[in-house]
Amino acid sequence: MQKALDQLGFGKCYHMRTAMNEYPRDCAMWLEAFEAKYDGKGSFGKRQWDQLLGHYSSVCDLPAIAFGRELMATYPDAKIILTNRDAGDWHRSCGNTLLQARNYWLHAVLQRFDWVTGLVHPLRCKYWQCLFADNFEANRKAAMLAHYEEIRAMANQSGRKVLEFGFADGWGPLCTFLDVDVPSNPYPRENEGGDWIVKMRERARLRGRAAAGRLLRAASMGMAVGLGIWWVQVMIRRVFWA
Repeated sequence: MQKALDQLGFGKCYHMRTAMNEYPRDCAMWLEAFEAKYDGKGSFGKRQWDQLLGHYSSVCDLPAIAFGRELMATYPDAKIILTNRDAGDWHRSCGNTLLQARNYWLHAVLQRFDWVTGLVHPLRCKYWQCLFADNFEANRKAAMLAHYEEIRAMANQSGRKVLEFGFADGWGPLCTFLDVDVPSNPYPRENEGGDWIVKMRERARLRGRAAAGRLLRAASMGMAVGLGIWWVQVMIRRVFWA
């Protein structure tokens, strides 16, 4: 959906990758939004949403979909697209991507030593906790149905149209709903399978190597400082107590 909206002129579209790969500092604001909604900690209103999303023309995917009600209320003129996916297909997709990232052991370690992972991984854990109560297998179907029902109900209450869109529908219904011309190229599709996991783990390993290098340099500097202090102490003793 992100690529489709970008191609239709409704980009840049804010996607989970935007926060986690491009602007990791956004994760701190998303965490504040989760805490305000689910924990009753602080508030998160239009000023914060504009600060987070104001430079974008559209938004999709997590973590934004956890705030469908809030975003619909904040932006009453925005068009609403509800992507209908087969529950089994969605389950496999999440299991092959989000769940793998959530449970990858290196992320849990790196969040203590790498500033990017320290912002990104707590957000991963938070939305997993808030949306699925940390049990995706048991709660995935109920969470999925609740999301659809909430969006449909709020749109119905406010008299707003919702496009119920399936990726197999292609450009036609989407372009009609958004009142734009149909592109000549095929509807974009992205594989969320095995190479996603490989890339995710490789990014984590690269960040791990960088963090390890910083720790080694800090340790080397500490050793150098320690040796320097020892040498100064030796020289002072020779000069003043010889």
